[in-house]
Amino acid sequence: MGTRVLTERGPALVIAVGRHEVDLRDATGSTITIPFSQLAVRSMTARGVQAEHVSLLPWWHTISEAAREKALFKLECVLEARTGYRHGLSELAQPGEPFYPFGDTYGVALTARYEAMAKVVTFERHADRQIMRRVYEGELRSGAIKARAMHYWDQEWVREGLRGLVDKRSTRAKEGFESLPPRFRQIAEEEFARFDGTTSAVNLQEIERRIRVRLKQENITADNLPQRLTAQFLSHHYRALGRTTRAHKSRSLRTVSARTSYPAHHPGHCATDLTRGDNLVYDPLHERPLSVEIGTILSVSTRVVTALRIFPRSANGVDISLLLYDAMRSHAMHVSDDGNIDDWRWTGIPASLDLSGNPTHTGRRPVAKPDQHLRGDHQIPGLTPSSLRSDHGSIFVGTQFRTLLEQFGITLMLSRGKKPTDNPHVERLHETYQRFYQQQPGFKGRAVHERGTYVGVIADEPLCTAEELGTRLRQFIALDYHRQPHSGLVLPGAPGMRLTPLEMFDAMSEATGRLLVPQHPDLIYQFLPIRWLRVRHAGVEYRDLTYDDEVLEEFRDVRPGRFRDKDNAVPFHYDPRDVTRLWFRHPDTDRIHEIGWRGRHLIHAPLVDVVRDRALARIKERGGNRALNRTTVMRQIIDEIGELTTTPSSEEWRTKMSAARIRWEQAQTDHAEVATAHELLQTRASLGQPRNLPEANPAPGQATIDGVVLDFEAPWPDYLSDEAG
Repeated sequence: MGTRVLTERGPALVIAVGRHEVDLRDATGSTITIPFSQLAVRSMTARGVQAEHVSLLPWWHTISEAAREKALFKLECVLEARTGYRHGLSELAQPGEPFYPFGDTYGVALTARYEAMAKVVTFERHADRQIMRRVYEGELRSGAIKARAMHYWDQEWVREGLRGLVDKRSTRAKEGFESLPPRFRQIAEEEFARFDGTTSAVNLQEIERRIRVRLKQENITADNLPQRLTAQFLSHHYRALGRTTRAHKSRSLRTVSARTSYPAHHPGHCATDLTRGDNLVYDPLHERPLSVEIGTILSVSTRVVTALRIFPRSANGVDISLLLYDAMRSHAMHVSDDGNIDDWRWTGIPASLDLSGNPTHTGRRPVAKPDQHLRGDHQIPGLTPSSLRSDHGSIFVGTQFRTLLEQFGITLMLSRGKKPTDNPHVERLHETYQRFYQQQPGFKGRAVHERGTYVGVIADEPLCTAEELGTRLRQFIALDYHRQPHSGLVLPGAPGMRLTPLEMFDAMSEATGRLLVPQHPDLIYQFLPIRWLRVRHAGVEYRDLTYDDEVLEEFRDVRPGRFRDKDNAVPFHYDPRDVTRLWFRHPDTDRIHEIGWRGRHLIHAPLVDVVRDRALARIKERGGNRALNRTTVMRQIIDEIGELTTTPSSEEWRTKMSAARIRWEQAQTDHAEVATAHELLQTRASLGQPRNLPEANPAPGQATIDGVVLDFEAPWPDYLSDEAG
């Protein structure tokens, strides 16, 4: 009885002691009941045990002693002005208290009391030599304390208690989460741990509400928790938790996910990644070697490489989108009787994958026929991934790629940061590529310490171009990797059988059924970004280039709302690898039409977005925006592009031009495939051959695969529906 306890509101006095709790009366006259478990011993004095409330621990002792003394001094000023007693309680009165005009005894307004208190404190400070020495040395402006400061102390004490009186500068960047009450942190961590993927995700405000409800149920005061530190603590845990149930599940499995196999039971479970090619390639534009990147999409359950592309440094969102475009197309590679090997070519949808020409192994003995040879067609199946595993690269998490995945209903599964073991199948494939790299000229090793003195400069071993490297790598995939038994493939019920990737794909196709994928000559344009532009009388203007075609005649005065509600803009497909043309899908026929740049016939250099943007920047630097007008823009752009593509200005620009050339060549190949497919359809239509029946006598240039050719003249399919696969 009579013991003083320091609480968040200041000193309090023990007025009753029970079996499990004590009753306290604070400076406001309120009586509160506190369990013994919420009291901590501060010191032992002649008057007995001195205690502190746990809401102050360990925060109160993490700040400096000088900051604590200043806070207690402010508290004494506030309590004496309000109650007349320095410690806020009559039982703890000092000699002479209460002094006039402090406390409610004299009936003086609180504003007048603080004005009087300011005079008292100012007098005491002028009598303090240490304070006045700081004033004389310029450290303090004045030794006086104004009544306005007293009012501010009072407001902070009413709002936050003792915490509000601590100088914020003394706690800035020093106060850690350990300053929060231990029980609060424990309850918060328990609430966050509930979200393991089985509970629906809620927002941060709901989690905070649940925490405060539990604190109230345990009679723990939470009103005076530091707002900034509490908000930081909760936000930190909420960010680590993630915003989706999938992220919650990944977090809960964080300790085991890297030690267990990914349960891939369908060929549509795929993984993708980029790696730096370990061979230098030849740049014919500047006649020098350069490095490239290799993008791959792998069917995890079958280990079949469904897509492979060579990219210049570094790949962007359009590049990776076109890699997914390749994965959705079935390809075949033909080996003729004279040993000639062509590149992968699109073959449409085969009715079935005839894999009888691939070797089969059981144990160590092959079951394949002795006269097995490589001649004929080697098929590379296409599929629409149901899920795609990748890292957190900007090209994978960017808007372009995510929007594309949403259109096709593909789930993006991101690996954890700095955890390559989350995507081990593609990482292992990169090691398999080493067998290919070491067979090709220009091999430079995986690191500098593996690199020889001369790389790719031997006379009898010239470097191959980026296009040639891609062709050879695809040949390696089809003739070597897909035909070799893979140790990671196990067929349930036959653990001793050695399977090749194509055999595993065939076995899983028997269980999953035929995989239907979108096969349309115009499929590539769904993977290209869209630009909303207005069709004017002179054509379509984009980035100071004017495009026009006769198919746009009926859309020059299109009414607002025809294509989108807010304006009369028209959607055009845009390929940044070749900006000499746009593509327009006619809303009535659903066919793609090429819209060419007016000046494309005057230039013979690769024109990509990087070159165009640099040309426009040089024109504006020379003459400002006025230098670009309808009469001079085409001529000036052509002049600038011609200079940029023939006269190297810097090492950085030469690198950009080399990358532009690689992308431009790939764009010509991609769009040429589309044109060839349309020509083939027209040839078949002129011969009266049906387009939606199995191939009996394939047209010249088409792969001899027993398959079904879809009716390409039918309306554009909805790839989001189940019927479209």
